[in-house]
Amino acid sequence: MKSDHPAHEVRPAQNGIRPVQPREPLTRLQHLYLGMALVVGLLILLALAWTVRQWQVKTLSSPVTSTTTQIQTNVLSQARTASRPDASLIPEAAMARGSHVIVGCTSRLLQVNPLFLGSQEERDAASLLFESLLQMGPDGQPQFELARDQVFDLDSHQLTFQLRDDHFFNDGSVLTAADVAWTYQLILSDSYDGPLKPYLAAISHVTVDAVQQVTFQLRDWVTEPDPAWFTVGILHAKSYPADLDRVFELGQDSPLPDGSGAYRLVELSDGGALLELRPGFAGEITSIEFRPIDPAAQFDLLQSGAIDITTSAWNARTQERLDSLPGYGTHVFTATSAYVLVNRTRGGGGRLDQTDLQVALLAALSRQQLDAGQNALLAELGHEPLTCPFYRGIDDASESLYLQDAQTALKPLQSLGLEIGYEPLDWPELASMALENRYDLMVIPTPANEKLPSGSVLLTGKSSIRTMVEANALPGASQDKVLFYSQRLSQLMINPHAFPLAGSSLGWTDRIENVRLSSVTD
Repeated sequence: MKSDHPAHEVRPAQNGIRPVQPREPLTRLQHLYLGMALVVGLLILLALAWTVRQWQVKTLSSPVTSTTTQIQTNVLSQARTASRPDASLIPEAAMARGSHVIVGCTSRLLQVNPLFLGSQEERDAASLLFESLLQMGPDGQPQFELARDQVFDLDSHQLTFQLRDDHFFNDGSVLTAADVAWTYQLILSDSYDGPLKPYLAAISHVTVDAVQQVTFQLRDWVTEPDPAWFTVGILHAKSYPADLDRVFELGQDSPLPDGSGAYRLVELSDGGALLELRPGFAGEITSIEFRPIDPAAQFDLLQSGAIDITTSAWNARTQERLDSLPGYGTHVFTATSAYVLVNRTRGGGGRLDQTDLQVALLAALSRQQLDAGQNALLAELGHEPLTCPFYRGIDDASESLYLQDAQTALKPLQSLGLEIGYEPLDWPELASMALENRYDLMVIPTPANEKLPSGSVLLTGKSSIRTMVEANALPGASQDKVLFYSQRLSQLMINPHAFPLAGSSLGWTDRIENVRLSSVTD
């Protein structure tokens, strides 16, 4: 491992941790100079204070100046009031909850395991229970969390992390490199079938170098590690024993969550969960309840103040009803609604069996600039239309929506003059075609559990040519959603990059210790 950081390396920021540089003690002469400077500064401040006082006496004797000063004071007071939510607009039921926060879940929580997260609510809950090596900040830049330093060796394609030694699991044990390595070994196992597999194809294996040092061996086509790969919540290895040949069993009957985050799980039942703040962690929110709700009753629950946070589709109907929710803030975001699959298997019935052609297709679909050779390769496809199977749905209305997603996903190819025929199929036939590689291009809706077909390698982050040689899938279409949050939660941080290894990356759990709560007793 190299000790010096390469000049080109983009390093994560210290997440609220600033190192203190040691200083040499002052000499007697320096102490004397410093004391004289302090005396002179104090005399200057006294003179300024006396001058200001004389000016106030003169200006307060003038009725015009006095009135102007009062007007300016009133304007500043109004500005401060406008910047704060009006407590009278917040439903009384919400204000009365105090330190207890309720999240309305439109899908049930089946488990809270960082390796098998299938919904927005499960990701939010997991981020409160587990910590990761790195976090993505609201500005999209990486920040250290469990890690305190990293070094990437381009020659060996190894990325080494030094870990902090002050993060603890619920039983009081320190989180170590062994826990990090075990978490990633479970994901990299051939028997793991969770949603993270397509994102982490660039990692070959993980080794423990020391108690607080872990090294990731990356594939030889990686020239710059993607920080998103290291945002997986770290499990307590002791609490998650598993047979590496049967890791999928963790997704069927997962142990109770055991992480190093600020909250711990109290109860997980009936599709909901209750979390409470761990001793020693700061924050006014002492408990968070994830409560399943009927989507049809969502707006009634918001109007009555029964829930503090929830997400909904951002459509015309939702926008029409915003005026009925004055006690809530909103944040609109996008979520992936469909993925494009490109067939990379020779002899499977598809015609796209040239690596250069596959790279050209992925480059075009990801809207990158094509070179002359790639344009020529795609032009050859114009002589015969490509067939793109897509999910039919359960009725004509849903088929129309899925067709729209497919057309949106492949629009970059159509703009290049390629002719594409769309073939609606039922899910069993579509899945069989994907497994047997009997397609050229395929568009599938985002699965409920976010698991892509086996063998998928998702194109994410910075996409070099070498990366695209390995990839065979990418996000193709998206839909707008909205996060509702009670105005009683002031200083709530909304992070549009919180979950980079998911179809929806928005999160509200960052810096939750900074949230201030309003209540009826305020």
